[in-house]
Amino acid sequence: KQIMKLIFYLWYLFCLVLSLNNSLAYEENIVKTALNLSQASYCVHDYNWNCKTCNEENQLNFIIEEHGEIAIMGFNKKYNNIFIAFRGSENIQNWVDNIQIRKISPYHDSTIKVEKGFYKAYQYLKPDLLDKLQILEKTYNTKNLLITGHSLGAALATLFAYDILNDYDELVLNYLITFGSPRIGNKHFVESFSQFDFNHYRITHYYDMVPHLPQEVLNYLHIPYEVWYNEENTK
Repeated sequence: KQIMKLIFYLWYLFCLVLSLNNSLAYEENIVKTALNLSQASYCVHDYNWNCKTCNEENQLNFIIEEHGEIAIMGFNKKYNNIFIAFRGSENIQNWVDNIQIRKISPYHDSTIKVEKGFYKAYQYLKPDLLDKLQILEKTYNTKNLLITGHSLGAALATLFAYDILNDYDELVLNYLITFGSPRIGNKHFVESFSQFDFNHYRITHYYDMVPHLPQEVLNYLHIPYEVWYNEENTK
C-alpha cells in the first residue's frame, strides 16, 4: 500500500513540474486537473474533501467501492464536466487479481479482446457508475465527462470511456486522461478505440514499469496518444 502511494506521489511531483512548462502541446491545465483527481481517489475517505489535491474547483458527490475497486465521482466547476476518477491498486492481492494476462471478448465484435482482470474489476463498478452518472447529469445539467485514473485505474478509466463512446451517444466524453496506464487489449481493441475523435492523453514516465504490462509479445497494444517523458521530464 505504501509503495503504491509513493509511486503515485512521484508521479504527482513530476507532472506538477511539467505543468509549469508552457511549451507542451497538449492541454496542460486539464491534465493538472485530472492528476489532482487521480491523486484524490487514493486519499478520499468518508466524503472528507480535504486532501492536498482536493481543491475547490471539484465537488465530490459519490465514492463508488466494490470488491476493493474505487472510483470517485462529482463535478468540476472550471470545465463544467462531470468527473470520474478511478483509483489504482493499493495492495498486492488486488493487483494480482487484476493482472490475469488472459484475454476475453466481451463485446459484440468478438475480435476485440481485452485483459480479463481489468475487465472484471471494471464490471464490479460499472452498474453504480452508470446509476450515479444519471443523478449527476440531472444535478449539474450537463452531459460533459472527464474520465481519469492512474495505473490499474487508468485501465478501468479506458474501459469505461470505451463503453461511453460506443453505447451512450447522449453523453459527451470531452477528456480521457490517464497516468501510467498498462496495455489493455489487442490490436482490434486499439483500432476500435482509435476511431473516436476526442481529447485523450496517455501520460507515461520512463521510470514506470506498469506501461510495459501486459507484454507486447502477448499481443497487447497501447491506445494512442502517448505523452512520454524521460528522466529529465522532457518530451
